[in-house]
Amino acid sequence: MKCSYCQQEIIRNLTFKEILFPLLIKRERCVFCQQKFEKITVPACPTCSKPGWSSSCEECQQWEKRYPDYEFCHQALFRYNEAFKEWIYQYKFLGDFRLKTTFSAEIQEYFSHKKGWLVCSIPLSKDRFSQRGFNQAEAFLQAANVKTIPLLEKKVESLPQSNKNRQERLASPQVFGPTEQTFKIKNKKVILVDDVYTTGRTLFHAAEILRMYQPEKIQTFSLAR
Repeated sequence: MKCSYCQQEIIRNLTFKEILFPLLIKRERCVFCQQKFEKITVPACPTCSKPGWSSSCEECQQWEKRYPDYEFCHQALFRYNEAFKEWIYQYKFLGDFRLKTTFSAEIQEYFSHKKGWLVCSIPLSKDRFSQRGFNQAEAFLQAANVKTIPLLEKKVESLPQSNKNRQERLASPQVFGPTEQTFKIKNKKVILVDDVYTTGRTLFHAAEILRMYQPEKIQTFSLAR
């Protein structure tokens, strides 16, 4: 078995179940790669998972003023540290599609507690998808066997968020629109998924569209914060 990040061989004893049912063997990271990524632990903002906050952070307080009727709740797994920046660069910008499985175990664990929720990844524009060849959030969800539904489409091409500073990101216009599937979310619970939460602008824009279709609840999720 190879490490789902560095691709080096992992040598360990298989469990009895894994020997009998090889399909139960999950992709995992080697010890060295495990140590690179920092899981978010308390204290962290209860609203957006920003590390270091025991109560709602300043950013969330600003979003609450902007969207007073939206019960925002975001959860992330890892700190956006140097190791995660390197991973996202290799996966998203260099297009190393093998890395979609790097965090499959953690993603499966998180979504095992979200039975009955509709899961929607943040979409790419047609041009961006053609350039990259895959939607990074959709790919890591599929690698973790998480079913998704296309509730949004990106109608306007824009500069990548990574090319903008904080003020430019916050000032970004609405770029999303509904799909033919969006009517299905009335009275349903929905999770919006992106790779990284930076300012939250993308996820709030996405939720803004979905809220018009009267879901019971919307939550958001990212690998890193």
